[in-house]
Amino acid sequence: MSQESEQLSQVFNFLAQATRYPQAEWFNADFLAVLHSFLAQLEVEADEVDLPLEVTPQFLEDVQVDYTRLFINGHPKVIAPPYGSMYIDGSLNDTTADVTRKFYREHGFDTTTNEFPDHLTTELEFLSLQFKEDEAVAHEFIEKLFLPWFVTFRDIVLAEAKTGYIQVVIELIDFFTKKEIEFDQAVA
Repeated sequence: MSQESEQLSQVFNFLAQATRYPQAEWFNADFLAVLHSFLAQLEVEADEVDLPLEVTPQFLEDVQVDYTRLFINGHPKVIAPPYGSMYIDGSLNDTTADVTRKFYREHGFDTTTNEFPDHLTTELEFLSLQFKEDEAVAHEFIEKLFLPWFVTFRDIVLAEAKTGYIQVVIELIDFFTKKEIEFDQAVA
């Protein structure tokens, strides 16, 4: 495995964690420090993003409320369900979920513990593993199964998110998935 593949695996693993419901056990000063370090490496200035340097109880609550409103239980409906099938099929756990589940099985990814294979976090976890095991599979997954729904999801989240944290995470996912496609197209 190349150094770039290892780094991408770590990036996607971090992004998978960043898309989970924020809980104090992991959404803490150490996690935020890694995010700030990550942004600095990408040469994103701190004043360009609305992201504090520490996790205060108020900041944690603000992110939890925004996360819930966007992805779990918004009124009158969930604003941005983090499931590919919602954007492609118009319903949860539909054809897109089946196709994604089949793709995972073909590449040895166990989804028996996951309710829905097309959930954003699950897809990022899969990408993290594939950058370690077979980078070509990761690229294929991004192009065929991830980007077709993520682009619409991204636009909704960026328009509706009220916290800079959620916006930054979605922009990072967008950056790294587009970067991979652009690299593949340039090499082809």
